[in-house]
Amino acid sequence: MGKQSFARGAVILAIASVCSRLLGVAYIVALPRIIRDEGMGLIQMVRPLYNLAVILSVAGLPVALSKLVAEQLALGNTRGAVRVFRLTLLLMMLLGAVFTGVLGLGAGWLAENIIRDSLSYPALMATVPSVFLLAVVAALRGFFQGMQYMTPSAVSQVVEQICRVVAMLILATVLMPLGVQYGAAGASLGSAVGAIGGLIVLAVYYVAWWRRTRVALPDRVQVKSAESAVHLLQRLFSLSLPIVLGAILWPTMQMIDTGLVPLRMQVAGYSADAIREALGYFGMALSLMHFPNVITWALSITLVPAVAEASALRAYQHVQRRAIEALRLTVLFGLPASVGLFLLSGDAAYLLFGYPQAGEPLRVLALGTLAVGVFQVCSGVLQGLGLVLLPVRNLVVGVLVKLGLNYWLTALPGMGIRGAAWGTILGFGAASLLNLRAVYRCTRIQPSWRELVLKPALASLVMGLAVVVVYDAFYGFITHFVHLIHWDRGQLHLSFVCNGFATLGAVVIGIIVYVIGLLGTGALYQRDLELIPKIGVKLGQWFRRRGWVK
Repeated sequence: MGKQSFARGAVILAIASVCSRLLGVAYIVALPRIIRDEGMGLIQMVRPLYNLAVILSVAGLPVALSKLVAEQLALGNTRGAVRVFRLTLLLMMLLGAVFTGVLGLGAGWLAENIIRDSLSYPALMATVPSVFLLAVVAALRGFFQGMQYMTPSAVSQVVEQICRVVAMLILATVLMPLGVQYGAAGASLGSAVGAIGGLIVLAVYYVAWWRRTRVALPDRVQVKSAESAVHLLQRLFSLSLPIVLGAILWPTMQMIDTGLVPLRMQVAGYSADAIREALGYFGMALSLMHFPNVITWALSITLVPAVAEASALRAYQHVQRRAIEALRLTVLFGLPASVGLFLLSGDAAYLLFGYPQAGEPLRVLALGTLAVGVFQVCSGVLQGLGLVLLPVRNLVVGVLVKLGLNYWLTALPGMGIRGAAWGTILGFGAASLLNLRAVYRCTRIQPSWRELVLKPALASLVMGLAVVVVYDAFYGFITHFVHLIHWDRGQLHLSFVCNGFATLGAVVIGIIVYVIGLLGTGALYQRDLELIPKIGVKLGQWFRRRGWVK
């Protein structure tokens, strides 16, 4: 179980996250048909309280744990790393038990006074066991991430999602005849089943690792004086508290935003029905905006232990190289994603949701995809250096910018929900620039802007032109074809089918053209191809022999 490079670990986590999201499509499609809209409404009611309990029980400790474990292992102190893990595990089990008890004992009061719907009580109670289980799962994932070994986290994430989705659908189907509240409770209980599946996988990996490792103890490098438990707890909380504040800050801002935007749109003269529809389109667009950031989310996780390791060894050149490489990969993935979402905003929204109107806010939000990625990656670098307060401070600035712009722009006639979209991307943009400035100041990196931005930008421009041409060509060809076969299912079905094939075709061709553009500009390296699991090394060598990559 050797450690993996931060970039390769990020690819493994990203692949697992994509698989999990694709598995979640089954839940999105099937569950509403089982528990109907009323049951889905009950789940949405209890989810904020459940999410808050999970955030508080986890308390940002996995990130702190991964940093401290990476530092101990960098010094060769395996025993110290295990000690940090066991102390954190006990702490997270205690927090998990406390918030499990609070949620369980207070479920009746919360259902009556906060949610204000007594039918939500069974669904809320069904979420209680998973709070404790997810705290334990998070501790194990933080430990393996600190080892820079991401495979256990990736495998457990996929297994957890499979168990969760299967259990949700089965339990919802079995319990739905008893009433919609019990159908929703069955679906909510699926989270606990999924957590058990993920926990079993992680426990197996940990036991296997411990059996191999304990033979080699005592450590290669002995630490003269072990840190006291009190000092370790102080370090854990000093690192984790700012992280948990940041985790709570954005959802809290979104809740405030949910009340602010409708009020300001009313000032602009929008009706209640139009506001509800616009908020629905905005929610759809947000989910698409964040989807490409799966790779930068994974990079932010793997950067924490990688930077912490280099910092502990005072290998500051390694810190600089890792920061520059992470930013390069962020631009490499984020820039074409922003261009593609911008050009295919309405078409992609129509294909995935059936509502092309969601493309209006998505066209604006697409411009912020890269900014979100930069913020995530820079946060990982700063957290790895122990500067956990900086990303939170910068996020506070971004939140204030977003709220101020939302208040102003959504009340302007003709702007509406696009004002909320502009507020979102400009808020993230402000936070990202502040994060980037902090990374520059703390690491003193000097990246080549030609390699970092210019080459990917040129490849993205060529890709964008290809996407526009291919979409129009595919749409025209498929429209002509379906007319030839006398398609008779109505104009709506015809446009949906033609748009779907044209959008998918444009995406596939766009990816191919972008890769060719990267090869043509020399922006792709052999090490980039080697990140691909299984075939990456051979593929990189094959391209290198032909002079296509450096």
